[in-house]
Amino acid sequence: MITAAIAGAIAHSAPPETSEAKGYTIGLSMYSLRQLFKQGELQALDYPAFAKETFGITQVDVWTGAFPKGHEKDAAFFNELKARADAVDVTIFLLMANTLDAMSDDPIVLQAKAGEFHQSVDNAVLLGSTYLRIFLRAPDGDRERALNNSLRVLKPLADYAQSKGIIIAIEPGSSKWTKDGTFLIELAQRLNHPNCKLMPDFGKMLGADPYGGTIAMMPETVVVSAKTHDFKPDGTPEIFDYPRLMKSIREAGFTGIVAIEYEGGNLGPVEGVRATKVLLESLNTTAP
Repeated sequence: MITAAIAGAIAHSAPPETSEAKGYTIGLSMYSLRQLFKQGELQALDYPAFAKETFGITQVDVWTGAFPKGHEKDAAFFNELKARADAVDVTIFLLMANTLDAMSDDPIVLQAKAGEFHQSVDNAVLLGSTYLRIFLRAPDGDRERALNNSLRVLKPLADYAQSKGIIIAIEPGSSKWTKDGTFLIELAQRLNHPNCKLMPDFGKMLGADPYGGTIAMMPETVVVSAKTHDFKPDGTPEIFDYPRLMKSIREAGFTGIVAIEYEGGNLGPVEGVRATKVLLESLNTTAP
């Protein structure tokens, strides 16, 4: 259970207009509310207004898993979602896409794999987004092979994204190497492409090193996913040392979006987002 003091702070956490603060900007990942979409308590088209009215958050990402069946590739639906967001002065800053496959050693196959994401890039354009989030699956074993395959599949996708004004943001996960922040920073720096950057997610690096991995990724980071799970009674997360994580983000000079992604079970989705927002607000300072 959350203490009365923390519960009070959570209940009053949403400012009337915006969640922007002194350092980073607090955003919201649609995935945090997946239970509401699954249970039919919230509809995807109502999500931008819900995020602003409930949490005071005006920077949101979207996840096609929350869309009504059959609308995952529906341009009219994307246009309507954008219109709904615009109507309440909410920005859909990022579209979540799936996993880019770099497992093959065949350049032709890798080119085709990159092409599979063109529609996702186009959908991000319809939403007025800046970023398209992807996972990357690279072969285990030899690190150099994993890097080379990843470079071959990312370059054509980044080029296409550049032609559309979209930045690819790689989130850790999907394979051994791509959970490692030191691998991802080497990959991004070797590629050296203005439209392919990184997106740390603390939870996706649990199999590696979320602390060192986050620090390593920061030079190429454009968005941060603030993963939280269950909370202790004092309102601190059970898994991560959040002061340590957010200090490394502040010390890197990051002033972009830190998006709440609540995945816990001891709070409902709304309460979990609010608890995470209170936590991020408390750490959003440049003070030592």
